[in-house]
Amino acid sequence: MIKITPRFSSITISMFATLITLTVVVTLGQAEISEQAKLGRHLFYDPSFGGSVDPRKATGFSCASCHADFESKNSDGLIRSGHSIIGVPNRKESQWEKVTPGLFQRTAGGAGVCYQQFLQAIPAKKVDPVAIPEDQAKALMAYFNYITQKVSLPQPEFTYAPLSREEARTEGDNILKLEGDKNRGWKLYGRSCANCHAGPKKRGIGSQLVRSRPPANIQARLHKIASYVRQGGYLMPAMGKDKLSDPDVADIIAFLEQIILAK
Repeated sequence: MIKITPRFSSITISMFATLITLTVVVTLGQAEISEQAKLGRHLFYDPSFGGSVDPRKATGFSCASCHADFESKNSDGLIRSGHSIIGVPNRKESQWEKVTPGLFQRTAGGAGVCYQQFLQAIPAKKVDPVAIPEDQAKALMAYFNYITQKVSLPQPEFTYAPLSREEARTEGDNILKLEGDKNRGWKLYGRSCANCHAGPKKRGIGSQLVRSRPPANIQARLHKIASYVRQGGYLMPAMGKDKLSDPDVADIIAFLEQIILAK
């Protein structure tokens, strides 16, 4: 009987070693998330924010309604008003005026503002960014740290700069001068608006853009919608041109106009 001894080339051995190394790295990567970061991940997707949101005021929003927890190249196809949470711990300052550098950590990078304004519909003037429970703010920041450390790509800088009422009106004027594509507008509406603004027969978290009766002045209604995209509203974050360009908004307006006129 002939005994056959397997022979492995140095390339094969190297491949096996690499495979084992990758397996170990992946396994460790999956296990490295702390219990605190796991809680932060849960809070990020939970509209009740761990039950701490006042149920009488809850809007149904969660952090994930406006922010992604992945890099843009892995986009799920939605257009969110907020930036990705990747890199939040490295920013050191928030776009919210009430969140001073000294409160950055305590408010989970400014999430304390969203916790009240967008999750509980508390007017902006009455928002207290440190009302977010401290242990939950720490958990959320732990999750932001975990996600940031996992991504080795360059982290872009983001700004949140809603326009003033007058600036937004000017933007609305410019947008309505553009000829929109209603078919493309429907696709953009589905990706960026439908999550909050439901169709004609059902009200969403946001206002009902198309109502049972057409407005007396359609152009004024469309102008208001276009302006609000840039200015933001009571519960609506402003959408900058990095999220929706002027032609994008014009396409959405064309779609809404078609729906309104069809009623």
